[in-house]
Amino acid sequence: MDKSRTANQQAPKPTVRQTTKSAARKRTSRSKLLRMLSFPRVMAALALACFCAMLLYSNMNLTRLTKEIGEQETALEQVQSEYVSLKARKEQTLSISYVENYAQNELGMVKMDPSQIEYIEMTKPEVTEVSDTTKLGDAAANLMRGFTAVLEYLR
Repeated sequence: MDKSRTANQQAPKPTVRQTTKSAARKRTSRSKLLRMLSFPRVMAALALACFCAMLLYSNMNLTRLTKEIGEQETALEQVQSEYVSLKARKEQTLSISYVENYAQNELGMVKMDPSQIEYIEMTKPEVTEVSDTTKLGDAAANLMRGFTAVLEYLR
């Protein structure tokens, strides 16, 4: 019977003294909270939060730039391999054996027979004559032209 009575009974109502103690605790915890939230502490917390945000942002940019560098290096390798391929193709195109093969197979040309070669004889050989006579006026003109050439070079 005692058990049912205690089960049916509700918790005792707080007294006035207990109520004032809990209110005093709330006030002291509120004042502690206000003391903890002083201006320098709030500013320090904000500075720390800004620093963390900047750190995250710079790490994100670093990751993005690293990825971009990798992509550009891949593109550079492709362009370099294309350059080597085109250079080899150019050298092949300019080789004598390729030109002969192209002329024979594509253009239908054949090599000349020695009997087809014609020689032309010139009746009067071409000769170039150089004059040794130099005049004083020519020397001055040559000197002026040389001086002008040096001045143009220095500009």
